[in-house]
Amino acid sequence: MTTATHYENANFLRELAESLPRILPGKGAAKAELLQRLADEELAQAEYDDWVRTKVAAARADKRPGMSTNQLRQTLQVRAQELRNAL
Repeated sequence: MTTATHYENANFLRELAESLPRILPGKGAAKAELLQRLADEELAQAEYDDWVRTKVAAARADKRPGMSTNQLRQTLQVRAQELRNAL
C-alpha cells in the first residue's frame, strides 16, 4: 500500500467518523471513536512509510565506501573485546 493510499484511507475514515452520529443516532459515538483510532493508525503508517522511504533514499545516496561482512565482523569483535576489557 502506498503512502497516498494511507492518507486517503485516513481522510475517508475521518469523514465517515464525522458523519456517523447523523447516520446512526445514539450508536454512532462509540463507532466514530473507533473510526478515529483507525484513521490515526493509517496516518501513523503513512508517516512510518515516509520515514522508511527517506532512510532508504539517504542510504542509496550515500557514496561512502562499503564494508565487507568480514570487516564488519572484525570491527565488532574488536569493539566487544574493548568492552570486555573495560569491565
